[in-house]
Amino acid sequence: MIKLSVVIGTYNQKEKLEKALQSLLKQTMSPALYEIIVVDSMSADGTDTTLNVLCSTFSNLKYIRQENLGRPGARNRGITEAKGEIILLTDADMLADINLLYEHLKAHENHPAAAFEGSTYNYLENGKAAPYIKEKLRPGQKLKFSYFLTGNLSIRKQTLLDIGGFDQDFAGYGWEDIELGYRLSKAGVPLYYLPSAVNFHDHQVEAEDMLKRKYHMGRSALIFYQKHPNREIKYYLGMNPLAMGIFESLKKRPKILNFIVNKAKISGFYRYILEEYYYRLGLAGEAMPVLE
Repeated sequence: MIKLSVVIGTYNQKEKLEKALQSLLKQTMSPALYEIIVVDSMSADGTDTTLNVLCSTFSNLKYIRQENLGRPGARNRGITEAKGEIILLTDADMLADINLLYEHLKAHENHPAAAFEGSTYNYLENGKAAPYIKEKLRPGQKLKFSYFLTGNLSIRKQTLLDIGGFDQDFAGYGWEDIELGYRLSKAGVPLYYLPSAVNFHDHQVEAEDMLKRKYHMGRSALIFYQKHPNREIKYYLGMNPLAMGIFESLKKRPKILNFIVNKAKISGFYRYILEEYYYRLGLAGEAMPVLE
């Protein structure tokens, strides 16, 4: 009997996805107790061929190919198709610890009405790994909605269905998971920290890609605020007067902005300022500059 369903949305991530699936197919938990559902948003990199071969070998692996409805649409389809009572949400570039699924399922047996955020580590350039969540949290600590991060998160399927799943208005990068977490927190669903459930993020973002990501995060943040136009969300998304004032000031001073762009190539501090500027360009609905 399937108790837990792993849901992964993917788009043109064949090589990383294959590694992620291999880690999920080698769990300590019996294959009879879980399934893996991959929802592919029309990848053009041969993902379909690779997944069809894997599905013929592993009976607990299910492959769905659908039109590109973004990450929320892919996850919603996977949740709907899931047979397990518990949903584990993860990504195509996440490598699972061998006990990942066991730890999530065990946690739900003790707290069936809760959601659980596991511990994710980012691979660094030096080959080491650093925790994604920088704050020191206690095992079992109750978390705010801002920790609803779907690279390593489990929750009951019915809870997701009752809340309406992911909002598919978030077509771009960012915030669809936090927005769902916000709705769940308002509905009284607790989120707890589960550090024993570990996975590793096999993805390093290049500097130029990070600027694009920050810009699209800003666009998604605007959608978030339009759906929940209150002071808590406004300030959480960085729409405070000081930050927006600095952004407006930089827009009016191209020489200073150009200085920051050049310094950002060698300075982490100026890189941070530039990333925040791009984020607020998206937040303000401005066009993204052409990157050279």
